[in-house]
Amino acid sequence: MPNTSLLSRLPLLPASFFAMTLGLAETGNAWRFAVPLWGLPPLVGELLQALAALSFIWLLALYTLKWLRHPAAARAEARDPVQSAFLALMPESLILMALAVLPYADGLAHALFWLGSAANLGYGAFRLASLWSDPREPVHSVPPLFLTFTASVLVNAIAAGVLGYNAYGWMLFGIGGVSWLVLDSVIAQQLVHGQLAVKTRNFMGIYMAPSVVALVAYQVLSGSDLHPAVVYALAGYALFLAAALLLAVRWLREQDFAPGYWAYTFGVATLAQGLMLMAQRSAEPLLHGLAATLFGLSLLLTAAVAVGSLRLMLRGAYFPAAAPVAA
Repeated sequence: MPNTSLLSRLPLLPASFFAMTLGLAETGNAWRFAVPLWGLPPLVGELLQALAALSFIWLLALYTLKWLRHPAAARAEARDPVQSAFLALMPESLILMALAVLPYADGLAHALFWLGSAANLGYGAFRLASLWSDPREPVHSVPPLFLTFTASVLVNAIAAGVLGYNAYGWMLFGIGGVSWLVLDSVIAQQLVHGQLAVKTRNFMGIYMAPSVVALVAYQVLSGSDLHPAVVYALAGYALFLAAALLLAVRWLREQDFAPGYWAYTFGVATLAQGLMLMAQRSAEPLLHGLAATLFGLSLLLTAAVAVGSLRLMLRGAYFPAAAPVAA
């Protein structure tokens, strides 16, 4: 018989905490890109992928227990106009797990991809329909909205290209790319006029996600047929946003360190991947230097967020406390 007192002390996991899996997996992917480019040892990248997989299993178990032990809280999150967007991180994490296991289990990778891809599109379509049918306030138009049918679908497109489903990948690129163009003006208007409360500043890590994922997705899907002007245009905008976030770091750091800081690691690691893909096709020293700089920054950022997260865990302050459950 399970220990009910132990179960009652398990944390009440928000779906947004799956950002840890995304950050670790994308940093691992960035290291994998760096292995053939700069001759780095592959072990570090594989360890990061293993940590991403372990975090996904751990977080998925906690989130499942949330539905079993605290269904009212889980339903409230799923209906919340902002927090519900983070549920898209779960199928996105599954897609990244497909890429993580690809070198070791090809069949499993394809199975995980199709499961995650279907869930990603299904949830994205559901959230789009809810935007039309459910009442919303302007304050709800914040960067997490990108997770539902923009950034996560572009990650879906990357995985489709890597696994050889190029035609499907271009369809996904269309969904994610057009959604990005449509949503960006809405979200930018809210950021400019409504701004973000201090406790939600880490949402800005999500704001750069569509630009960097589109940069990688276009190169993966195009292969040797890519158009350099499109690549450099996407890279320019992604770097422009990264520079703006760097200049706003004092404003961003008004929010105390929290698990949401993992959102920054995903964006920086993916930007490094995009630049490394460009460097593979170019002998331009400046491009190689820029790619190496972003790669180094992504490693430092992931390490800093991981250390900060570990400190919070040791203090028992990482997860929200679970409410008592009646026997």
